[in-house]
Amino acid sequence: MSKSLGIIGCGAVTQNQYLKALGMYHDIAVKYVFDINQELAHVMAAQFGANVVTKEELLSNSDIVVIATPPSTHFQLINEALKKGNKVICEKPFVGSVADCKELIKVAAAREAELYVAHFRRTFPSVQLAQSIIKSKILGNVLGIEVYEGGRFSWQTQSGYVYKDPYGGVLFDTGSHTIDMALFMANIDTGEFEPEVISITKDKSEPSHEIAAELKLKSSAYDINLKVKLSRKLLLSNKVKIICENGYMDIPAGMANYVRIGSKLSSTVVYSDTKYDDLMDCFAIQFNDMFYDKPESIFSAGRFLNLTKILEVIANK
Repeated sequence: MSKSLGIIGCGAVTQNQYLKALGMYHDIAVKYVFDINQELAHVMAAQFGANVVTKEELLSNSDIVVIATPPSTHFQLINEALKKGNKVICEKPFVGSVADCKELIKVAAAREAELYVAHFRRTFPSVQLAQSIIKSKILGNVLGIEVYEGGRFSWQTQSGYVYKDPYGGVLFDTGSHTIDMALFMANIDTGEFEPEVISITKDKSEPSHEIAAELKLKSSAYDINLKVKLSRKLLLSNKVKIICENGYMDIPAGMANYVRIGSKLSSTVVYSDTKYDDLMDCFAIQFNDMFYDKPESIFSAGRFLNLTKILEVIANK
């Protein structure tokens, strides 16, 4: 029996990614769409073969709710959906504060509802490979992480939230992807740590478009130095570097099937994994986890609490 899916938000991510990705499932049917832009909602409804409905109708009739709206709207929409008992999939960035993150996890548990966050870069072959290498301890313990992503901004949103929303700047829009990759690969997206600020510079208050930050991630098990450089104006190296006791690893920020490992002697070797090489494969893996409730899913909302800590600390400086 197919499950009904409702989409709140018919902007760029729904048009460019979800339209194709959600068409891959025969037992999940997009039945309802809602957007405050009615014209856009009708265009996407026609594409999906769905009905344009009110938000209340969508929440009442959908088995699964996908939230793909500007990030400052996420908390309220997720809260409403969870209280209806829906399974909720929220497009990144999740929420802007640790308090909101914890509250939504609490609501989901009370309602016995599943809450997931769509960070599809976790499925990149390079990211999966890097995580397994770090977990093996062949490079020793993680000592430092460097995150670089930048280029001329070209993502065309329907709402323009990237220039207006306090959670729409390069930190939440791009940085949430790259920093999350780093935490996931270093196996520190779970457990507790506290971020201590060393330095933060921005071109302006949020939504900012250039950020340089250095933090210490401190726990009882580790003390990791995190450096972050993000830009919507400058082309950067677009990679994550994980520095360990016995060497380092460079991982591309974009989709790739390889990682580069270097030793203390500066010799390097490239490892690759070519199980899949299409972006839609990554979406398929992500949605399989979330649609079919894979145990200990890497997309469960609790896996993004540490990311939210870092984003909140940098955003508020």
